[in-house]
Amino acid sequence: MPRTTDEEIQRQHQKSLVLVDGDGENAKPMPCAPRNELGEIPLTDKAQPTYPFAFCDTTKDETQTQTTDLESSDSESSSSSFSSSSPAMKLLPLPSPSALRNPICWSTRGFVDVSKLQEMVREGYNCDYRNLEQLPKPSHDRCYNYWDPRNADKDNVTLTRPSHDAWGIGKIVLVFSDDFLTKVYQFPWWKEFEEALQPILDAILPQDNNNNGNNNNSGNDKTKTKTKGVVVRALLASLPPGGTIPVHHDTGEWVKKTHRVHVPVLVQDPSRVVFRCGPSTELLQRISCEPGHVFEINNQAKHAVSNCDHVHRVHLILDYVVVQEDDNTFTPTATTTGTIDADHTAQQQQQERERELPLTPIVLEPGEKLVQTRRSVDRLKNMVPRPTPSYIILGAQKAGTTSLYHYINEHPWIFKARRRETHCLDWRWNDQLKTKSKQLEYCQKFFFTHEMSKRPSCLTGDSTPSYLLDSRRVIPRLKRVFDWSHTTTSNVNSSSSSNNNNNNVNNQDDHQNTKMKFFVMMRDPVQRAASHHAMVTSTDGTPAQLKTRGMEWRGKTLWEVIRIELIKMKNCGLIPYWNIEEGGLDRDSFAQFTDSPQEDEAWDRYLQQHVPLNTGSYGLLTRGMYAVQLRPWLKAFDRDQFLCLKLESMKSGNGVGETMQKVWAHLDLPNHPLTDESAKNSREYDATEAKVRDYLQRFFEPHNRLLASVLQETKSEEWKNPWPYDNLIERQ
Repeated sequence: MPRTTDEEIQRQHQKSLVLVDGDGENAKPMPCAPRNELGEIPLTDKAQPTYPFAFCDTTKDETQTQTTDLESSDSESSSSSFSSSSPAMKLLPLPSPSALRNPICWSTRGFVDVSKLQEMVREGYNCDYRNLEQLPKPSHDRCYNYWDPRNADKDNVTLTRPSHDAWGIGKIVLVFSDDFLTKVYQFPWWKEFEEALQPILDAILPQDNNNNGNNNNSGNDKTKTKTKGVVVRALLASLPPGGTIPVHHDTGEWVKKTHRVHVPVLVQDPSRVVFRCGPSTELLQRISCEPGHVFEINNQAKHAVSNCDHVHRVHLILDYVVVQEDDNTFTPTATTTGTIDADHTAQQQQQERERELPLTPIVLEPGEKLVQTRRSVDRLKNMVPRPTPSYIILGAQKAGTTSLYHYINEHPWIFKARRRETHCLDWRWNDQLKTKSKQLEYCQKFFFTHEMSKRPSCLTGDSTPSYLLDSRRVIPRLKRVFDWSHTTTSNVNSSSSSNNNNNNVNNQDDHQNTKMKFFVMMRDPVQRAASHHAMVTSTDGTPAQLKTRGMEWRGKTLWEVIRIELIKMKNCGLIPYWNIEEGGLDRDSFAQFTDSPQEDEAWDRYLQQHVPLNTGSYGLLTRGMYAVQLRPWLKAFDRDQFLCLKLESMKSGNGVGETMQKVWAHLDLPNHPLTDESAKNSREYDATEAKVRDYLQRFFEPHNRLLASVLQETKSEEWKNPWPYDNLIERQ
């Protein structure tokens, strides 16, 4: 979504001036709200943005229509900003009266002495550092200037915050994390500021331990849950005079798991700083910005700040998590007060919060460099990017591969390939290239390989569903071109094995298992065959799509194509157990033939003779014979490289969300909720005739039952009989 325009920011600043000075007879200055001493804000109130969910009227049956604010992504603050030219939108009523209705938006956590902090940051705070050439040279007889980017680059570590930097907001960064809290970095200046920050930490962190997660709880009472506060972000921000950070709410997974605290530090005239927070733009409350006022805000609520004074204003901005101690990791504690997110069950929310977080922050060295994207932060010194590609969706065609690829690409750490189906190992394979290096260079041109080399947390992959069936051609090329498809390569830079006596293993940007990951989507093979036939025989589509589908089956009924395919398989010796005319199975023959050398030879013969290139009109039945398709793949690669999924599992309840949790784990990525769970590339097709459906069910039923043993999932009920056909007599 578009960022807030400069014109809109200026409009909001003018409004803040009215709130400070009044507007003649029409309006008086906006007073600060009374102290809101409500303690720590429950994380349950931060499960989703407070607007519009807090205002849905669940007492009415009809969906309400209200005017809402335009939300836009801010590349720096990961936030959504307000615009007055907002379209009307329909708000869905929450399903339960117990849902979020009155979220806590801010709370006074105390008043502390910030005089030491003021002394440290006063030098140079009232300067605009956007043009370093116009700044005077540092004076050696002055106090140290922590605001000067030249000092930060030399003695601390430079962090980019695009929007704030463009607005001239100065910064002193002490602790920072990526958006998923997988890495928390302690900057060199943290140790210098720790003593000055201690009164604030004492006011907000659990008293058992409040030293940024560096000490162990020494309590002897084993009946008590050991909790700890871990600072995951801490920085000082100097907002210039006339500056406004527009109305927004923060986004990113870190928001739901952390507590956001503000502390005014240097404020010449608190009456001229307008800090507002509330559940909506219409209900913003003004919060006192007296130095030392420690207040927590719900940063899923709307908030904004304007400096209407003639000098800079300095705030400390701090985020922390409260965690339960568990060996070398911590589990975030759930806040028991507050209400439950209407879109998730309490159990789902608990699972989302129970993520292992780093026990000890990664201690950065003075002057080292970071590599950033909007959602990731990595160290340059031990940066080893993930291999390109890192994953491949192998198939099966018409089994939900398009949807899976779309869902995967919603993750902020995923980059799309240049095209969804690269076909670089089959249709678009370049036979003119003979050396391995040239073949690798060619295949990686289908991805943003150069860009990926600068983003070590991020990965990219391919979705070419023809690969699963075409194993004879694809597997040798895959193993030759992409070494990491079958060989584990360490990504740990030995130079970073130690860091300032910090023994935390998380100080390395390593990916423990860099072997390529594979996905196989499967679907009831009867429905898959009908969908496949409907797609390639459809006359709808672009000329390029029609060409790709092929003409071989055009004008033929599903039954006619089935017979053609059966004859091809019979002639290759692939189905000696099947009577084509009667539609009957010889079970003894099937048991003897399955996974035998004879089947391997027949399968190889079929792939050689009947898997062409540049057409989709082939493999109507063999694409649904998942067990025989998977065997060569599972012989060539390790079983744990594969995640095999059923399309049907994604269609029930929270099926998509549960499936994607497995996907993220398989890719070694943090969980990320989807914003769009709709099916992709789906089409309507005529119902299959009963006699054709029954015939196909008899044919596929024994193949379906092989999946549990082939997948080594014999204890899994899901794969023992993955697509039970009720009209067939149950056989042993």
